[in-house]
Amino acid sequence: MFLSLSRKCYPRVGFSLRIKDAQALIAIFACAMLVLAVPSAVTAQEHPELQITSKYYVVLDADTGEIFAQRGAHHHAPMASLTKIFTTVEALNRGALTTDITTDDTDMMEASATTMGFGPGETFSLKDLLYGMMLPSGNDAAHAIARGLGAEDGDKSGEVSSERFVGWMNRRLQAMGLVDTHLANPHGWGVPNHYSSAYDLAAFTRYALQYPTFVSLISTPVYDTETGGYEVTNTNKMLNTYPGIVGGKTGYDDDAGYCLIEVAKRGDTTMISVTLDGVAPDDWYDDNRVLLDFAFDAKAEQERSGKPFAGDVVSYIDPSAAMVADSVIAGGATTGQATTNLAPAGTPSKAVIPLGSPTANPGIAAVDSSTSSNGPNGGGSSTWKILAVTAAIVLIIGVKLFDVVRGSPGTGWSIRKPRPETAQEGSSAGGSTSEEPLPSASADHGDD
Repeated sequence: MFLSLSRKCYPRVGFSLRIKDAQALIAIFACAMLVLAVPSAVTAQEHPELQITSKYYVVLDADTGEIFAQRGAHHHAPMASLTKIFTTVEALNRGALTTDITTDDTDMMEASATTMGFGPGETFSLKDLLYGMMLPSGNDAAHAIARGLGAEDGDKSGEVSSERFVGWMNRRLQAMGLVDTHLANPHGWGVPNHYSSAYDLAAFTRYALQYPTFVSLISTPVYDTETGGYEVTNTNKMLNTYPGIVGGKTGYDDDAGYCLIEVAKRGDTTMISVTLDGVAPDDWYDDNRVLLDFAFDAKAEQERSGKPFAGDVVSYIDPSAAMVADSVIAGGATTGQATTNLAPAGTPSKAVIPLGSPTANPGIAAVDSSTSSNGPNGGGSSTWKILAVTAAIVLIIGVKLFDVVRGSPGTGWSIRKPRPETAQEGSSAGGSTSEEPLPSASADHGDD
């Protein structure tokens, strides 16, 4: 049968659809597409009773990705030094921890920035620089890492090398399906077009926790460099104040406000909290304490009740295959080039990796990329939407067709009987009628 939007009668048995009815059906399809396009964050479990002062937040189970509370989790926002979790993982995939990097003038930062504190011409291992970046939130160390590992023969400046490294970071994020993030530098000091979201930061932290070196970096209170005699101290105040804390990362500048990632463990459950644009002096820490407590309690109640989880789930695509393909296309892997098989101490494993300390607590299993979804909506949390909308559309059209068959009045549809074809109608006995589808920036500071 042939579905026509015109009042004209064609020489076929078919339906005739009034324009206003066609418009109604098109509107139904448009609404359906809008529902499917809305990120699953609209079904978010926001809990006003928690009185979270940070503008955007999320807290989730690190093993399953189940979100227990969130607000504006997909909103694009500056994240200051939380950027350094991306830099750390990229560095662990680009060079061995023993790789030597010599600092230069381009690594020096303004007095208002947080730094490791070295001068130009000093040589450190990648391991030392990672601790110098993550513990005191050293912007100078972040730039030295990106410049050193991103360097290639012929580079005219350290900035060229650093920008190459940042490009690798962005490609990793794209491969993971984390579409709410774009990086412009390796340290997060406020610049235009540098942003992330609470969702992406939490998803990436899930991934990063598979790296034992990353876990050590976020959980170490104080570190003495192997060369140079530098002592660096972790800026995260929750390391000594929250029971079961694994570690985290602080961030602050005038654009981003106070930002924080925390990871904590109780029994066999590990939670990740992320807050963006928080309030000083202590509210941003209190926000994370409240979120973690709430999530642990909610998880315990879920397990006691035996009820299945019904909220949103954070997931990501394991970037390993995409990065290996990128390496092959690039013509092989050496230090400073695309690679995923360097730095054995930092490379993630599909086995369970210990948390808290590298040898003590149970860990987090890797996310299987075959079951992860591509994009910000995460795992199967939006599947019910697709099924519900599809069922609704089928039901509506089915009712319309049923009314036609019954000959119900007022539907705007009618069954037409075939008419003799004439030459004037441009048709022959063996002809056919083709069917066409329906129309379708400010002052910046260091971490606190």
